[in-house]
Amino acid sequence: MTRWKLFGVLAIMVSLTAAAAYALAPNQVQALQYAVRATARTSFLLFLAVFTASSLVKLLPSTLTRALTRERRYIGLSFAFSQLLHAAALAVYITTAPEAFWIGRTPATNVPGSVGYLMIVLLTVTSFTTPARLVGPKNWKRLHRAGVWFIAVIFAASFLTRAHQHAGYVVPGMIMLAAMLLRIVVRFGNVRRVGVPLE
Repeated sequence: MTRWKLFGVLAIMVSLTAAAAYALAPNQVQALQYAVRATARTSFLLFLAVFTASSLVKLLPSTLTRALTRERRYIGLSFAFSQLLHAAALAVYITTAPEAFWIGRTPATNVPGSVGYLMIVLLTVTSFTTPARLVGPKNWKRLHRAGVWFIAVIFAASFLTRAHQHAGYVVPGMIMLAAMLLRIVVRFGNVRRVGVPLE
């Protein structure tokens, strides 16, 4: 499978997941809520794959982890596509049922998510050759490292601050924290695999 075909397959899977979630709801408002949640989950899974790829290949080198690292650009672009659908579903939801969306929210609570979307746009644009060349290798590396960490923190905070609403948020929140710890340990710790030097 070529890399753009991988992106296409993942984009189709995300789209079908969102469509199925929308179709299963009993009314339009719930359908939009389901679509928002579905695209949040697909985004989380795709981001988790990108975020942990380099750490996993160093800790557990295998055909799978090498492939994950090799294709993470296209998985990352699939994450951006999933977030685009998520944003579209949110926009329609806010327009259709603003009273439901704003329960327990203030404009300030949306600031981290808005900054997160700005970061996703920057990471996506600089995933292509010409913008990456304009930014330069050092700045590209700084941007992408800071960007993925910012998004990781947003995911973890988003899940864990909702844990009091539903216990189902605890598991993905803890998974994100574990992924963050994995990156720190592999990067700065003494975790090594024979023949796989750490950066």
